[in-house]
Amino acid sequence: PLVVRRALLLGARAPLSRKVMAPAYAMGFIHATARRKAVSYALIFGIFGLIVLVKRLPYPYRSIVNVGVTIGLSWGIGSTAALFVRALRTGRAPDLDPCLPEPEQGSLPGP
Repeated sequence: PLVVRRALLLGARAPLSRKVMAPAYAMGFIHATARRKAVSYALIFGIFGLIVLVKRLPYPYRSIVNVGVTIGLSWGIGSTAALFVRALRTGRAPDLDPCLPEPEQGSLPGP
């Protein structure tokens, strides 16, 4: 839901830099609270660590993990797509804090 919520914030008024970096923005790597950035980076580094470990597994176990990853990624893509389609149909983004940083004093409001 967070990826969908943040992606839907990238409207016509969003700065070009955020539109160009849309995947990183949606995942919380840029223009996010410090905690959201820390969680996003920890998740990515954790995934890289798991990849290194799984590459060292012997034949049957590595294949089993690969099947599980394939099923998990398919489920995640499907649920994200379903949330996005539902948000487009209803005109309402998921009711979730998008983890945006507090606006700086004197800056323009907006996503």
